[in-house]
Amino acid sequence: MKPIAHDRNFGKWFVKDVLLAIRKYQMIRDGETVRVALSGGKDSTALLYILSYLRRFSHLRFELEALHVRTADYDTSVLSDYCQSVEVPYRENDLRDGPDATTKNPCYICSRLKRGALSEMLADAPDCRVAYGHHADDAAETLFMNMIQNRKLGSFSPFVSVPGGRMTIIRPMIYLAESTIRRLHAFIGLPLLEYQCPHEETGSRKKFKTHVAGLNTYFGVSDFSRRVVDSIENIDRTNIWPELGPCGD
Repeated sequence: MKPIAHDRNFGKWFVKDVLLAIRKYQMIRDGETVRVALSGGKDSTALLYILSYLRRFSHLRFELEALHVRTADYDTSVLSDYCQSVEVPYRENDLRDGPDATTKNPCYICSRLKRGALSEMLADAPDCRVAYGHHADDAAETLFMNMIQNRKLGSFSPFVSVPGGRMTIIRPMIYLAESTIRRLHAFIGLPLLEYQCPHEETGSRKKFKTHVAGLNTYFGVSDFSRRVVDSIENIDRTNIWPELGPCGD
């Protein structure tokens, strides 16, 4: 992996958009510690690199820590070695009683259990900011999943406080396209955890990911997911249907 160094390409790749998200949603405050939920996939490893880069080269002043929730018996040395290379402390916790083959909505259940495992790791830390590696494509996919599967208009928030706890989830890459993250991951030579979730091939999100990715070509644009995110932030409230009473008035 290339060492963290200033690169003029990074301004266009991620610096401008990530700093915009951080500033707009007040994600990071001076002097605090941001914990990165490091799953080991390309998104979370790229997020850790991006925040490490900003910690070194931007005006932001914050500390970093990486947290991994182990969901099976696999080797996590690639993650601890990566964190050591970017000078970020690393901790992990085991997920107990994860979803099995008969569980409905396993991805949703697993995400809730992982959040609980993260909360356990942060029990003694007040007002924790935990950074997730979600990006613009994830937001667009979630929007369409809610529309098609749940008949609901909405996606996840870039900044949300977890009910009943002191953990706040931030998503600094919300303006970045997955293609940008993939390109950065390859350019830097970031590591990947060699473990594949058994539910990955059966999850409904994979179908939505494939179809949303194809909408760039369908509509003849290069930034469809970013346009979706911008639209979520730019709601025309005069044309949102009102909630009617029992008699329609």
